[in-house]
Amino acid sequence: MSRYSAARPLIIGIDGRSGSGKTVLSKVLAETLSVDHEVTVVRLEDFYRGWDGLAAGIEKFSHDVLPALAEGETATYQTWDWHASDTPQGGPGPVVITQPSEVIICEGVGVGARPNREYLDVLIWLRVPDKVRHKRAMGRDGDTYRAHWDRWAAQERAMLDQDQIYDAADLVLVADEPDERHHISALAVVQAMLATGRSLEDPTPADQSDA
Repeated sequence: MSRYSAARPLIIGIDGRSGSGKTVLSKVLAETLSVDHEVTVVRLEDFYRGWDGLAAGIEKFSHDVLPALAEGETATYQTWDWHASDTPQGGPGPVVITQPSEVIICEGVGVGARPNREYLDVLIWLRVPDKVRHKRAMGRDGDTYRAHWDRWAAQERAMLDQDQIYDAADLVLVADEPDERHHISALAVVQAMLATGRSLEDPTPADQSDA
């Protein structure tokens, strides 16, 4: 994991398999933190190029976007429009220019992949039973997702077979249903880092001197 200091953006990674509640948690964090901080949210679904695009999407995010944002630089990338009529899987979307901010929340399957972890200050993994995840995803995306659930799940399993992201997480939240207590736990961790200007691993306040 990266070692956070107040001199650079705080990078939060929210990962978990499809339907685990990543988007909901990212919204809760963004809405709460934006009261006192400048917050940017980056969603990996903008990088997956269709239903077979998990690995390629993670690679693009890892190489072209996350390193730049972590260094306080602007990231420019073309999004994927899932509703475009180019193909049944969507098509190229608009080019987005993302400016760095005090807090950057990155959410999506594969955010915590090995190449990304050096840039993340805190990685949150959401663990939800498969049946619950499926029900949530179908309720959210309906028939659009139903035909592709198995092929997407296979890509998730293949990724996790090679890289057990959950073992590297700073915070693992387990729930059958969205739980406000979990949101509070995640928020407390992030707010503590912002308040002290230091990483989870650093026991010494960033502004402490030898004097």
